[in-house]
Amino acid sequence: MKITPKIGVDQRRISSGAGFLLILLLSGCSEQSPEKPKDEAATALDKSPNPAFTFRVGSAREQREYAQRELEFDPTNDGWNSEAFHGDTTAQLKELAESLARNTPPSVLSPKATSTILRPENLVSVFENDGMKVLRGTFPPDAKALPLTGQLEQLTRPLQGSGGNVSVRFKQFRVRPPADGTATCSSTILYKARSSSASRVLVQNATWVIQWIYDSSSSKYLIEAIRPDNFEEVELLNSPDLSSAGKSTALFHDRTEELIEPLPGGGLIHWGANELSVRGLYQNGRALIGLALGDANGDGIDDVYLPQARDLPNMLFLSQPDGSLVEVAAGSGLNWLDETTVALFADFDNDGDQDLVVGSRERMALHENSDGTGLNFKRVLELPQADTSSLAAADYDGDGLLDLFVCNYLSSVENETVALSDAIYNALDGGSNRLYRNRGNFEFEDVTESTGMNVDATRLSLAASWEDFDNDNDMDLYVANDFGPNALYRNDAGVFTQIAPKVGADDPSFGMSITWGDINRDGLMDACISNMFSAAGNRITAQPKFEKVLADGLEVDRIAYLARGNTLLINKAGAQFEERSSQAGMVNTQWTWGTLFADFDNSGHLDLMAMNGYITGPTVDDL
Repeated sequence: MKITPKIGVDQRRISSGAGFLLILLLSGCSEQSPEKPKDEAATALDKSPNPAFTFRVGSAREQREYAQRELEFDPTNDGWNSEAFHGDTTAQLKELAESLARNTPPSVLSPKATSTILRPENLVSVFENDGMKVLRGTFPPDAKALPLTGQLEQLTRPLQGSGGNVSVRFKQFRVRPPADGTATCSSTILYKARSSSASRVLVQNATWVIQWIYDSSSSKYLIEAIRPDNFEEVELLNSPDLSSAGKSTALFHDRTEELIEPLPGGGLIHWGANELSVRGLYQNGRALIGLALGDANGDGIDDVYLPQARDLPNMLFLSQPDGSLVEVAAGSGLNWLDETTVALFADFDNDGDQDLVVGSRERMALHENSDGTGLNFKRVLELPQADTSSLAAADYDGDGLLDLFVCNYLSSVENETVALSDAIYNALDGGSNRLYRNRGNFEFEDVTESTGMNVDATRLSLAASWEDFDNDNDMDLYVANDFGPNALYRNDAGVFTQIAPKVGADDPSFGMSITWGDINRDGLMDACISNMFSAAGNRITAQPKFEKVLADGLEVDRIAYLARGNTLLINKAGAQFEERSSQAGMVNTQWTWGTLFADFDNSGHLDLMAMNGYITGPTVDDL
């Protein structure tokens, strides 16, 4: 989802977007065990701790197909020793996580297991305000090896001492299984621990390299040594009380239940719990949709238009002065029942109120805000579209009217799957993106071809955002594409040139959103592109067997790039972009659908919010 905040935003650009649930299956790669009974595998999803989001495998045929998939993707059946090793060590890490959370002696350590200090002594505050403190530390290169048990106790002591509930998680994204005739093996993992109480939340993040040794007596891998690579500790004050200065001690409070009355039938939760199956998720995984923010009734407070899944009415929430929201879609003519994917508020007729564009899988419609109250929207224009995924408005030609760019993901509504007729990193068979020029009176002209926007316009586009990146006083456009390189269209007097490869902005990955912001305050807009960070993808593409299967080193590098994570592009004088993702520490924000630059703490520096999530099968921690 891409949302452009109202505060400080140039009226010439307004963007909104939606993401799609896309599952990449690498044949022969899984951590499932062949010993798992078929009936257990088929019903694993029924064991969700949250019954509202329990997605069931219904029919006997679906159960058989699910069990067959488990066998097909079992690594022991096709020689993927790295993934078999990952499955074994992941089981050990889960046991270690439980021991650390319960504060009990771990049973997965070798008798002489060692590590350097896991929680640095030289922690330094890198950020601090009334409700949040971030500490980071470094590790000296000549650090002494110490007994691992003691270092684990020292690491988790702040978590256990907080008096709250402690949880620990590990995620492996690099493995080096034992080579023939040796016992050398290692894995690189992400460590994340959390302790929550009524007054505060304490979070620890780190990256470890673990050395393993195989214990023949127990037929298990044991941890022999840990080498930490980085460490971060975040303290969040979670008290609803006010500080002595009269300020709230928390950055955000969840007030959803307080401000929004319960919806009939439970809304999307009810639908998801009762209608979806695993098979349906795999085939029609469009669970992620966009929403629109805008002042629909002209009272100075942003309202929310919420698209929903097929056969559920879309909702319009009008914000009230007391902070509550009132749902009025039915009375406003906006309660669509289509499989709506995206929406966008913008003033297309320059009458001072916010009109609304709504996109679904079959069509796109523009609604005029007839009286500025938010209660009378009239459909004035409908355009045939195929699988609309994003809408972005800007006055590209400087005539004072907002024009509209539309991303279409698939080439047709009937095309439920991506053919990927070209390489996975260079898909060219998506829907045809369109640029519509606003001629006034809600008349729009398709100028895609005449403006040069037809170049690279049939990729699997998920999001688009306007910005004057070269400071020449006209709006340029960045398009984030799935399964391939992105596009940057430079605007020269209303004619566009696709320059992304030339200026280092193509970022060939799973582009899912784009946000602009001047993060280094040099007067030039930088870009953050949301991509997939996949532990499984990072791990599998680094294995020698994967390279041998493809027999093309260049292709391996390109496919590996798909799973690396988010991309930060620093704008260099409006003529070139420099990739600085790792240096900025924002590559891995998990599976990210959308990002947003905003100064949340009023420090004068832009912060970054990332929206993460994925609907999974039984293996929930290996994406």
